[in-house]
Amino acid sequence: MVFLGDSYTVGVGGTGYVARTAAELGWVAYAQGESGTGYRNPSTTPGQTVFGDRIAGVVAADPDVVVVQGSTNDVGERPRLVQAAATDLYAALHTALPAARLVVLGPLSPPDVDAGAVLALRDALAAAASAAGLPYIDPVAGGWLTPPDGLFADGLHPNDAGYAQLSDDLAAALHRLGY
Repeated sequence: MVFLGDSYTVGVGGTGYVARTAAELGWVAYAQGESGTGYRNPSTTPGQTVFGDRIAGVVAADPDVVVVQGSTNDVGERPRLVQAAATDLYAALHTALPAARLVVLGPLSPPDVDAGAVLALRDALAAAASAAGLPYIDPVAGGWLTPPDGLFADGLHPNDAGYAQLSDDLAAALHRLGY
C-alpha cells in the first residue's frame, strides 16, 4: 500500500500514521510524502513536488492500494483548481495502476488553519473523488482530532497521540470500506 500525501504522511510532529495504519490492516506500507505539498502546492522547499508529480514513485512500489491524503497545504488555492488537479491525479493513478484500489483521505482541520477554507477544499476533493468513482474518507465530517487539545505538536501537525488517533480512525474507515 502506498500513502501519497504531505507532512502528515511524512509524520512531522510525531511518529506519523502510515506505519501504524498499515500494521492495523496487516499491510506493508510505503510513504510517498513531502512536507508542505498538496494537489497544487509544491511547497517552498526546493525539490518538493505536487502530488501528481510523484506518480512514478507510487507506481514503482506496485501497490494494491493507494491512499491519497490531504492537503491543507492547498488552502489558499482556488478550490476549483484543486478539484481539477485532483481529478487529473486520480485519472493518472488509475491509468498507471489499473488494478490498484484508490482511496481519497480528505484534509483534517488543524487548529491553526482556517476552518472555512478547509471545508471548501474538502468539498472540492470530495467532488473529484465522487466524479472518479472513488471512496472518499472525510475526517472533518467524522470529527477526527477534535477537540484538538493534546493531539497536536503545534497548530498544524499532530503529535504522537494525534497520529495514533488518526491511524485508528483511518483503519476503521478503511475496514468499513472493505479494506
